[in-house]
Amino acid sequence: MVEFLGSNDIQLKAEELIRGARESIKIASAWLKGSVVESLLEKMEENVELEVILRASELQDLMITDELVFERIKSRGGKIYLNNRLHAKFIVADGRRAILGSANITKAGFSDYSRGNIEAAVYLEGDEAGKIEEYFGKIKGDSKIFDENLLGFAINPVKSRSFEFVLLEPNVREQSYVEVRGDEGSVLAKITSIYSYDMGFFANPFSAGESPVFGSFETFKVLFTDRRGKEWKKAAVWSYLNDNGEKVRIAVAQVVGVVKDGKLETSLEPFSVGEPVYAASEETLKGLMKRNFSGKEMKFPVKVGTLEDKENIDVFIDGNEVITKHMLILGTTGSGKSHFAKVFLKRLVDGRDVQLFILDPHGEYGELFKGSVESVEIQDTLFPVFPEEVEEIVKGLGFPGLVSGNSSQVRENRAKISKVVKPSFRLTGLKGRSLKDVLDSLGDSISKEAETVMGEKIGNQQKVYEQLEEGLNSGKRVVIFNFSQVTDPQTRVNLAGLIMQELFWMNRNDRKERLVVLEEAHNFAPEGRFGDVSAGRDNLSLVMSRKIASEGRKFNLGLVVITQRPAQVSKYVLAQANTQAMFRTMNSADLEAVSNYVEFAGQEIVGILPSLQTGMGIVSGLGVPFPVLVRVDPH
Repeated sequence: MVEFLGSNDIQLKAEELIRGARESIKIASAWLKGSVVESLLEKMEENVELEVILRASELQDLMITDELVFERIKSRGGKIYLNNRLHAKFIVADGRRAILGSANITKAGFSDYSRGNIEAAVYLEGDEAGKIEEYFGKIKGDSKIFDENLLGFAINPVKSRSFEFVLLEPNVREQSYVEVRGDEGSVLAKITSIYSYDMGFFANPFSAGESPVFGSFETFKVLFTDRRGKEWKKAAVWSYLNDNGEKVRIAVAQVVGVVKDGKLETSLEPFSVGEPVYAASEETLKGLMKRNFSGKEMKFPVKVGTLEDKENIDVFIDGNEVITKHMLILGTTGSGKSHFAKVFLKRLVDGRDVQLFILDPHGEYGELFKGSVESVEIQDTLFPVFPEEVEEIVKGLGFPGLVSGNSSQVRENRAKISKVVKPSFRLTGLKGRSLKDVLDSLGDSISKEAETVMGEKIGNQQKVYEQLEEGLNSGKRVVIFNFSQVTDPQTRVNLAGLIMQELFWMNRNDRKERLVVLEEAHNFAPEGRFGDVSAGRDNLSLVMSRKIASEGRKFNLGLVVITQRPAQVSKYVLAQANTQAMFRTMNSADLEAVSNYVEFAGQEIVGILPSLQTGMGIVSGLGVPFPVLVRVDPH
């Protein structure tokens, strides 16, 4: 059916069309007036889908299409699309009835013959109306959606890795995610900086080539170089701003990648200047949060919190990447680092058949895990692993003649020591005898002196060895080695080294998934001498930390390094931790260490670390799709 419509008929037919719609209304009109749109939409039933395409090729278009248009369409749950070439005018109801003609939805277009524009249109039903709806779909595909997520428009220059855009929404913060939608996928980016300009003031009047100058240079001279008092100048600038001030905000965004079919790909070319920039949709972000850096679905997602600015979007770390490629957790005291570590480790072990071995210097983890837990509170002891350590003990007790020089007795004593004291969990003689026994073999008087000076520490090496062996072979899901009673720093690194050494050999043999956790890692894997502990090959803990960091992944042995002083942790170990959770860090040396040795931690991330609030952290690396600002779960 085809019916001709003159100027006197168009509005009445349009109202009839909209009143009778039950499923959808689709409108294309270069210009619209709010009062006319309001009148039409009053006739529309609830729950009818509404879509509108309007023209936005120049400012004049939006001088005609007024604010009320957007308000009324939004109030009815409608969607608006912007097209810079639209000239068509039509309305389609339910895909079966349509009006096609010359009239825009304005007062002039919808007036009678005697008062407004002289318009003409046709009313169509059936297949012909269906063709118009199909054409609407084609135009919509070449348009940009205008919705509440629209934040602004890209300005010069747009680069493949970064861009700037005019920010039109007032409540957008740095670190928020944005997207530029395209036919091949959406460019996902993160706002790194927001600048506020005043249209009536000056950004930098002396370097106009680098940043815009607002206001004339003559005005600048009057305000700032005129020979008047400082009070007058202050008042003059104030009044100038009140008279001319119009604010504009510019956001700088770093491109994360291009989202195609739910996967994140590298952005290799820029999009066009003027493209609309939207807040990243929840659908886009949720689809990425369970992918790792390689773009693959996480094999073992562990929830750690939510996006800082979107509490309904969960953040995950791929536990599989942690087990196979290690993890770093850093932050100052009170930053939320320790809480995050406990949340992550507990959820990791609750959800996967992985065995945790925690080296705990201060006994902080005993209350965290319940059930299948072995807590080993190591007795205070001296546990040498290198013969030279025993020789230093002998000298310190006042018997240097027993181990110094080249006499046959000295050579014999050194041989006795070397036979028992070895840097090996499996070969050390201290698993069957004590250090007191070793000293006894060198002479009666030294053993008595050692008991006087060192007390029980000189004789309980076998008990401590049994404690380590019991923990290593307990079969429990979580084994905590509590070093809080161990007072000798060298012994602490020796025992930690023996534990890691044995775990390394166990994993070479059976390949079971195990994870070593170094709490306050600078105690176990220092970059330089830490107190009385060296950072050389005589530090067995450092040697084994480096070995696990470089080779453990081949045998399913992972490493979690936790520290508040990354500058004091072995740079080699830091560099091997391919997933990072970074919390507030203030010290300049620590920030430099993070910048230089932690992969994925660029200047933008390092610059944020000092200002992070407690419980906020940046998770980056292979275990997440891209660096994410996360608010850690409270429990």
